Amino acid sequence: MRLTEVARERLATERIEVQAVAPATAIVGADGTTVVGVKLPPEYSTGTISPVGQPGKGSGRALGGVVLRNAKARMEITGIRGSVPDGRVHAFLKIGDEWVGELPLYASDVSAVRLSVEPGAPGQPTTIKGSDIPITPTQEGVDAFTKAFGVALFTMTDTVFTASGSGRAWPVPASLPG
Repeated sequence: MRLTEVARERLATERIEVQAVAPATAIVGADGTTVVGVKLPPEYSTGTISPVGQPGKGSGRALGGVVLRNAKARMEITGIRGSVPDGRVHAFLKIGDEWVGELPLYASDVSAVRLSVEPGAPGQPTTIKGSDIPITPTQEGVDAFTKAFGVALFTMTDTVFTASGSGRAWPVPASLPG
């Protein structure tokens, strides 16, 4: 997931830095030091795809997470999981030293998601990719950020990051035995 330019600019006004929580890894910007996103390895994912390349139903969870911090506060977001068709993104939230719990912090417009399918060679899995999926905060996400940092930098209509991912799947056989 990559922060949008708007998110990076607003976080910079409060000197909020982004860090990866292992096993996630930082995506570093052109300056070689600023973290502009985090690559989260998948724990699991399941799902279906409609004939027009949209997600049908499914869910997935990523390992690791992200920390937002400045001199005044620290917010940790881990165990990020999404579900389709509702488009809600839940995560475990820690503000300072206190675990708040699992909350629906973000949302995506599932109708805007397009998946590409690259068939594998015979006997090999198919590759499924989705990219530049816009993610906005939920009211719970806005409230949590405001509680942690004392300022509301984002609204529910702000795209704060874009998500991308890929996976491999075995196609369903044309006919099942039996």
